Amino acid sequence: MRLPDEQEERGIGTPVIVTIAVVSVLILIILAFVFMSNNQKNTNRGNYQTAAAQPEETPEDAMEFAEGQQDIESLYREHKLRAEDLDFWDMYEDKAPEAVPEETPLESPTPEPSHEPTDEEKAKDGKHVLVSYKDGTEEWLEISENILLHNYDFTKMKITNGKMTYYEGNKKLSRLGVELSEENGVVDFEALKQSGIDFVMLRVGSRGYETGLIKQDEKFTDNIAAAMDAGLEVGVYFCSQAISAEEAVQEAEFVENALLSYRITYPVAFRMDSIVNDAARTDILDEEQKTQVAEAFLHDMERAGYSVILYGSKEWLLTEILPEELLEDTDVWLTEQTAIPEYPYQFKMWEYAGGESVNGVQGAVNYTVSFVDYSRR
Repeated sequence: MRLPDEQEERGIGTPVIVTIAVVSVLILIILAFVFMSNNQKNTNRGNYQTAAAQPEETPEDAMEFAEGQQDIESLYREHKLRAEDLDFWDMYEDKAPEAVPEETPLESPTPEPSHEPTDEEKAKDGKHVLVSYKDGTEEWLEISENILLHNYDFTKMKITNGKMTYYEGNKKLSRLGVELSEENGVVDFEALKQSGIDFVMLRVGSRGYETGLIKQDEKFTDNIAAAMDAGLEVGVYFCSQAISAEEAVQEAEFVENALLSYRITYPVAFRMDSIVNDAARTDILDEEQKTQVAEAFLHDMERAGYSVILYGSKEWLLTEILPEELLEDTDVWLTEQTAIPEYPYQFKMWEYAGGESVNGVQGAVNYTVSFVDYSRR
């Protein structure tokens, strides 16, 4: 059984205890806050002291920094610089960055204006040749680098009584010939040989420039027999008016048949003359077609075993056919009656003079000099 005093004393003690507990908690919180604050300050102070007490940097430690970094690190340690104290970039604020000079682009050389050579320059440069057309106009043609040029030294030519001889030193290299047809009438070939003629080029036949018919020269059979009996070298030529390769082969076959009984030693010549003051069958052909016609004739004669040669004037050879397709591998019999030929490419025979008189022939003849002795081929 409790005494009355004990019950009253117990009831008063409970509020006191609660109050004490609350005050204790508050005190603990305040102490904790103070403790944490002091601890933070001590930590900062300790870090500062540790940094101040850093041992002197050894050479090994210095190796850990690049050359520029060592200077910055030393300043920081010795002068206790802060990071913002190291912001030295402001010292360059007023200094403009050095301008990098722009590269001036190389100027392309200004092409010199093309200069078209004058006629006088073309006449002297050795790269052009003058040709005349049927209508009377003239043109300078550029000499092709793909066709062999002739290399004759015309200072080595000697002409006596119209007869030309080409020498190398004291050695005679040329042969002299004439071309003959029914128009020359009866020929004394013995007298012709005695006059210094070495070979003859006989017309074997021709095709009519209007009718297109092939006929044999009326004097061919007599001339070839008499020339061989006189000991002259013999070649022949055919006057073509073929307008196709097929007609050219027909002409070649005609020549082959005419020569069956004879052994000639000089070439078979293809000749396509221009007709003056009249129309001809071949007027319809262009350069390529004429080239094909000439090739067909020459190739057929070669297959038959004959030496062949292409006859023509400077103008015909340079403008009526395609030179680079035909002249590169074909012997040429040039007709150009001038002191020195202007035709630039290689030629093996040269008809250099016309209207000449020679013993054994009635009327005029055309002289031809051959730089090749075909009889020895």
